[in-house]
Amino acid sequence: MRKLLFFVVLGLLPQIVLAQGSWSHHLRVDAAAVGAVGDQLPFWLHSGREGRWDFAEEQQLLAGVGGGLQWTPGEHWRLAVAGEGRYGGAEGGAYLHALSFQADAYFLSLRVGRHVFDPIFEAGYKGHGAYLYGNNARPADRLTVGLPAYTALPGFLSRWEVKGELSHALLDDGPADKYHREVLLHEKYAYLRYNGGTWKPFVGLNHSVLMGGYRTNGEKIPLDYWRSILGRSSEKIGGGDATNAGGAHMGLFDFGLYLHSTSGTYRFYYQAPFADGSGMRLGVRNRDQILGVHWQPARLTWLDNLSVEWINTAYQSGNGMPDARVTLNNGETISVIAFQLDDPAYRENLMRGLGVPNPESYSKKEVGQYLEDNYNHGNRFGGRDGYMSNGVYPAGWTHYGRAMGSPLNLSRDQVAHLNPELGTSNSTLLVNDRFKALHLGADGRLGTRWYWEGMLTAARHYGSYFQQYPERYTWDETPGYYFKGGRSQFYSRLGARCRSSRIQGLVWKLEVAVDAGALSRSAGCLGGLSFSF
Repeated sequence: MRKLLFFVVLGLLPQIVLAQGSWSHHLRVDAAAVGAVGDQLPFWLHSGREGRWDFAEEQQLLAGVGGGLQWTPGEHWRLAVAGEGRYGGAEGGAYLHALSFQADAYFLSLRVGRHVFDPIFEAGYKGHGAYLYGNNARPADRLTVGLPAYTALPGFLSRWEVKGELSHALLDDGPADKYHREVLLHEKYAYLRYNGGTWKPFVGLNHSVLMGGYRTNGEKIPLDYWRSILGRSSEKIGGGDATNAGGAHMGLFDFGLYLHSTSGTYRFYYQAPFADGSGMRLGVRNRDQILGVHWQPARLTWLDNLSVEWINTAYQSGNGMPDARVTLNNGETISVIAFQLDDPAYRENLMRGLGVPNPESYSKKEVGQYLEDNYNHGNRFGGRDGYMSNGVYPAGWTHYGRAMGSPLNLSRDQVAHLNPELGTSNSTLLVNDRFKALHLGADGRLGTRWYWEGMLTAARHYGSYFQQYPERYTWDETPGYYFKGGRSQFYSRLGARCRSSRIQGLVWKLEVAVDAGALSRSAGCLGGLSFSF
């Protein structure tokens, strides 16, 4: 992808130089240092910052240079190049953090290169982070195309507005037994909004798919592109993908309302993550949610943005096994998939194999109830969804070890300092995907030169079904499971920035952060400066 970007820019450069139009450019040089005492770098000093900082190192230096060049030949056209190089931090040495080319024409946009894909929330959002996509992980090499901003439909449908994009990325950040090896990531979203003037209700659907790549044993995973992105079963891939859906899937429903009033602009939202078909049944099998409001005040000079969120991902369709796994009288162990019970002959053979009297008399509902009572502790099957994780892809939705979404999804490395009992399953890098949290974030201005911001999060972490019940198809819990019953944790950060009154473009910043609780106890600060041309 980097080669493609190079040739695109090289081919367009002579035309841009000779063309007429409006030019703009920016260049920024910055440097910062962090220091901490305790278990590790405090959570909000490294989270939500595109993976620039290493959470395990308590003293780090990070310097960088970034900038962009933009040419606007007309009212509806724009070409831009942006990039950022870094030295230090999580990488330790020099690396290319971002480099992308963008072309906008009317309402359409095309981006090619290494860039962030963070479309769910608008500028100013101070929440804990988008549950999918977001800015927690390092930018990936992508091609993104679509309508990034709400656009009115033509004619008598002008009250209705739409936006949506497709993004295709390559994840190749390490060995397949820990990160990703040649894994393709396909992501898309679509939103519909009604423009009622001061109120604008909306509904959106976000979808992310991992496909291709390699298994941990080095075997190449067959690629069935179209069936994977459409969430359809794939005989080509085989295994569980032949009866469920090709690839690994995560989704997010997003419902809400924009409200404009004399007190400011509000966005209210209810979001529900899901990993499979059972999770798409809102209010029935899916009881997880992100409830929030983002407020941009109109009359407060000291407050620019306020975000309040409640996040709950602890249920995940319940703790019942995904499917019934039973041992027949002949010693054979099989998995019973729900749709198989539609066949009367299959039901009869199954019940006969289990030694049940009068096996021919059981209806589908009765067989299902029998399996739940005798093999699933009375729970419904289809549970233990494992958000942001997948057995075929051990790294799940991570990039260079960071969750591509909510930073409250914690990796094995992030709790390594505890040496907790996490179970025998090594099939997932994310060892905490079940949590409840209340988050408050805000920023504002004090006068003309001072800016402030703060983040407070109270969370309770419940670990992961993958680790609590090794291999997922058992009721034998991991002995002494560390997260059983939940572990409470508090994260905080308070920061300030000051524009220099003597040197134009110079900004100083200082942040302090404190973590307290069962997972991490640490305190630290970040200090730095940036100079913009």
